[in-house]
Amino acid sequence: MNLEEGIKKINGTVEVEIEGFFTERYINLCKINNIKIWDIKTIGGGIVRFSIAIKDFKKLRSITKKTKCKVKILSKKGVYFKLFKYRKRRLAFLLLTIFIALCIISTTFIWNVEIIGNSYISNEDIYEALNNSGIGVGKSKIGINTKKIITNLRVLVPDIAWAGIDIEGTNVYISIVEKTKLPQSAINENSIGDIISDKSGIIEKIVAENGTPILKAGEYVEEGRILIEGKIYSNTLETKDVTAKGIVTLNTEYEYKNEYNFRVDEKQYNGKVKYSVGVDINNKENYINYLDKSLKYDIIKNSSSINLFGNEISFNFYKFNIYDLVEKQVSKDEIIEKAKLDAQDYINNEVLPKTRNAKINNSEVFIDYEDEEKVSLRVVYNITEEIGYFRERN
Repeated sequence: MNLEEGIKKINGTVEVEIEGFFTERYINLCKINNIKIWDIKTIGGGIVRFSIAIKDFKKLRSITKKTKCKVKILSKKGVYFKLFKYRKRRLAFLLLTIFIALCIISTTFIWNVEIIGNSYISNEDIYEALNNSGIGVGKSKIGINTKKIITNLRVLVPDIAWAGIDIEGTNVYISIVEKTKLPQSAINENSIGDIISDKSGIIEKIVAENGTPILKAGEYVEEGRILIEGKIYSNTLETKDVTAKGIVTLNTEYEYKNEYNFRVDEKQYNGKVKYSVGVDINNKENYINYLDKSLKYDIIKNSSSINLFGNEISFNFYKFNIYDLVEKQVSKDEIIEKAKLDAQDYINNEVLPKTRNAKINNSEVFIDYEDEEKVSLRVVYNITEEIGYFRERN
């Protein structure tokens, strides 16, 4: 059964018989007026039968007058007519309404949390971090700020490089990408090679488990230079080639740069709120937007999903918070605070996922350019991180 047939059965259909001299014109007028009919059968003697949706049945009235045909309903099918039949049974309707309400309410809660992609980070640590961030079995999914939860998750579990949240019905799927650790255990013990720097900066610590450190703490290293050489030197014995192993931490600088205007457009909410409903069918969104196109508004969307006849259908409730854009003069201090937040967002989402065991030491704001209209700011972060990769020697 396809979706269209399923909707017909829910809404209700009727089998109609028309009789008259102009039945062919009757059918043509239905098509011209976009009235959908199907299962058309010519019985003979000026009699034709067809099926039509109950919502379109009233549209036949004007066509019936024009063609002077007689119309008779032969049968009625669908959930609509069954409910109408038992309309006087108030208790049954009340119980059905309560049941439907409970079903809808239950879909606003999380009943299953599944973690995907982790290997060395335990599920228990991730579940605990999620629970502290607002996601867990039995918690409401309404108003979930996925961006904030992902940020909290990565702070609480530092070994997470990237995280994604996908909410499907009452299920929450957490996708995890773990930070890549220096694969010392994966190196073949028989491989001869060195630990190479993959970044530039000042060495904070260099500890050789196997091999000889080439540089010392406090020295500057360029990307691509050998950090720990896969050789052991001796005054009495021959030089021995080994598999270089060790830990190297580096003090590196990352900067965020952006230009900000002193005059900005700020949202000023006027207290006016509108509501609407809609439906998603297989991720295709449809909703009633009756607002004036000149208005500006934020949309808050809450959904309840069901699977109907193999199709994913989501019933959506929309809240429109209407606002006006008001030009505002901001101070340099306000811009600096905004730049700090933007820079922290950049570090959390763009820099830290590409580092190993990173620790932020400090940050400093610099003004590169300023005039009456705008200011260019640069936020510099000093970060300590583990670096280095094994390169086999030919």
